[in-house]
This record gives sequence, C-alpha cells and structure tokens, in this order.
Amino acid sequence: MAEPVLPKSRTPRAPRQIGLVACVAFGVGTTVGGGVFTLSGTAVNLAGPAAAVSYILAGIVMFLCALSFIVVSTRAGDGESGYAPVGTILGPFWRFIVMWAFYLNGATIIAYLVASFGDYFSEYFLPAAGTLTVALATTVLVTALNLGPTSLVARAETWIVGIKLGLLVLFSVWGLTELRPDDLDRPLPSGTGGIFSAAAMLFTAYTGFNVITNMAGSVKNPRKTVPRAIMLTILVSGLVYLGTVLAMTASGITRFTATGVSQAAETVMGAWGGVLVAFAACLSTFSGANANVLGASEIMLRMVARGDVPPALGRHTRNGHPYISVLLLGIITVLLVVLRDTAFVVSVANVAAIIAMIVVSVAAAVLGFRKWPGEGARLPLGPVIPILAVLAAAGQLPSLNPEAIVAGFFLTGFGAALYFARLYERGGAGTRAHASAQIDTLNTPLMKAARTGTIANSADPSGPRRRLPPEA
Repeated sequence: MAEPVLPKSRTPRAPRQIGLVACVAFGVGTTVGGGVFTLSGTAVNLAGPAAAVSYILAGIVMFLCALSFIVVSTRAGDGESGYAPVGTILGPFWRFIVMWAFYLNGATIIAYLVASFGDYFSEYFLPAAGTLTVALATTVLVTALNLGPTSLVARAETWIVGIKLGLLVLFSVWGLTELRPDDLDRPLPSGTGGIFSAAAMLFTAYTGFNVITNMAGSVKNPRKTVPRAIMLTILVSGLVYLGTVLAMTASGITRFTATGVSQAAETVMGAWGGVLVAFAACLSTFSGANANVLGASEIMLRMVARGDVPPALGRHTRNGHPYISVLLLGIITVLLVVLRDTAFVVSVANVAAIIAMIVVSVAAAVLGFRKWPGEGARLPLGPVIPILAVLAAAGQLPSLNPEAIVAGFFLTGFGAALYFARLYERGGAGTRAHASAQIDTLNTPLMKAARTGTIANSADPSGPRRRLPPEA
C-alpha cells in the first residue's frame, strides 16, 4: 500500500471541533462497556452485595487520578494530546511510558471486549456458534472496520451510547424497586478482602475517560471542556455501575456467569429483559472495541510522529489508516482471546493503566511543588492530591494477579527498550511526516470518527490553521 505524497501548498481548513456533549458521549461510550456487562458479575462473585462499595472505591481512586490528568492535560498546547506536558515536566521518556502504557491498556481491553461480545452473542442470539468463534469473528470484523470506513460505526456511536444507557437505566430502576434489606445483608463470599480485590479489578472499568485526553487537540476550548468532560464521564459511568450492581443484587443470584447482567435481568424483569440487556451488551462491547482500536492507533501515530517507536508501525493506507498498528492490535487480540482467561487479561490492562496513572500523578505532584506554573487547572493543597493519587493507584497492585503484574511490567519494559533503541536509529522520515501532518490537521482516524459519530460544533473555517509542532 503506497503512502501518498502530501500536498505542499494549500492551507487546510479548520476541521469541526468537538464540544462538551460529544466528549462526554465518546468518553461514556468507551468507559461503559465490558466494565459493566462482564465485570459486574465478577465483582458480585468476589464481594457479594458489597460490590457496590468496590465500584465506589475504584471510582474514588480513578477520580484522584483524573484530577492529576486534568492539571497536566490542560497545560497542553494547541493540537497536542493531553499527554504532551508530561514530556515537559518529567522528560520525553516518561511521556512515552504514559503513552505506551495506555497503548497496552487499549490493546488488552480490546481482547476483553470482543470476548464479552462473544459471551453475550453466543448465549442469547447464536448458541451454535460458540463464544470463541464469535469472539474471533468479531476481532476480524473490528480490524477490517479500522482498515476502512470507520465512520460507519462512528456515525452510530451517539445512538449506541443512548441505547445501552437507556436499557441499563431501565434495568437499574426496575431492579432497585425489587431491592430488599435482606438482599444487602448477605455474607461476603471472600470476606472483606474480596471488596478490595474487586475494586482493584474494577480499576479498568473507569479508564475509558483517557480517550478524551487523546482528543484534546480536537476539542473546542479544551482547558474548560476536557476537565468537565472527564469529571462527567466518571460521574455518569459510576452511577450506571452502581445502579446496575444493586439491581443485580436484587435478583438474589449469588453466583453469576460471564453474562451476569442479562442473567440478573431475566430474574428481575423476565426473559424479555435478559434479551434486551444482551442486545445492549453486544452493541456496547462491539462499539467499545472499535473505539479502543481507534484510540490505541491514535497513540501509536503520535509515538511514530515523535520517533519513539519504529516508523513501520505508522505505515498507512491511502485513506490515512495506520494499517500496521491496526493489524498488530488484531494479532494481539486474537492471542489474548485464544488464551481465554478474562481475569488475567483485565489484570494486565489494569497494571498498564496503573503505571500510566502513577506517572501522570507524579507529573501533577511536580507541578504542585512548583506552585502550578503556566496556564491550566490547579488543585488545592499543592501536591497533596496528586500524591494521594500515586499512593491510591499503587495500592491496587497487591490485589491483582501476580503473573499479570509481572506481564504488565515486562511489556512496559519492552516498550522502554524500543524507545532507547530508537535513540540510536534514524529513518522513516516519510512515515513520521505523514503522522505529524495527520496530527497537525486533526485528521487522524480517531479525530474523524469523533467528529463524524458525535455532536460537534463548527469552528470558523475562514481563517488559516497554523502548522503545529509534531509534539505528541
């Protein structure tokens, strides 16, 4: 696939910018997926009725980390991603580690989402196919979509978010009307330790908000819109999670399968409720997998533009889709799906997210010690909140699978080795230039999908857009 030569003259017109509603829709759409449809059942299996407490604890930890993200990302320049200030504060290597860790998180979450899709689709709509077959077929379909017209899914994203949230709210309200004090007064399956184990596993249920940080360069008035969108995404997602897990508790079921939300809906609402929730789960996990491929590919393009990874990973089709990165994500997804160990996959995703959160929170703490220099958000108490975020995020690690912790740090170390190897290499100027141009003009697949698939506000197209430095 030949890489096109970029035009030398013509100043690109300013693309449409993304508003608050669009940011929240994309953030919630990415966040509320497998974290509710599959992890809710696992959380109840671990913590019983106290699974609601686990979701609250995970939400508090992520809220602290999100505050760090806000003070860092709001210091990004025009056209930069929210990760760029980490390079200024701590150094380029740590900016790369954050981006690489989120790339790993996205890559592993894709596998978890297509596996969840396979569970619901095969059980409720096509039992003869089998979970693994459906999951692998879904991987192929999502990969193919991201090699071509991703706008087909992007155009439906707002509707998908509305449908799944509407059905989850219906199930939650219905279940809450059935909730009795005795439902909450059941023994904890794994004691109090199960609450913390579930909270550590649920950490990844809130990580979808980082897609808003990816889109910061395409957001209207990002210094105000990005913080509000991140907070609203976490709040809306947390309320959806709480309502769902309490409704599941009202079902009286004490041991859930991988399709736990539909299992509970059948008991609370009847067979029709189980099918409706399964339909919402399939929509949610499929669109979530597609969004994570877009987000991970966006991060890869930015790393290529900076020369942090081999330029071959940024090779693109004539339409600008980074096909090497997309195919790599597809291969990783197939390997993890075949592994058929959802708990391990989720734990590796959590380790990667925790590493990124710790680095960003350290950067925020440094800003706090420096009295919040430059423009951007500030936090009360100086570096205290970011330091608490570091401790809270690191405190999740002991509750995770030890093998997953080793795998997560190994894969992060592999990324670091790639980074240092690139310091001694040259080449790939054409691929890097194209990636930089896509970023400068906000013309990456993720940016186009976000503007196509959600409500956007039009920027003034009359003025020229200046060329931005190829900062990640």
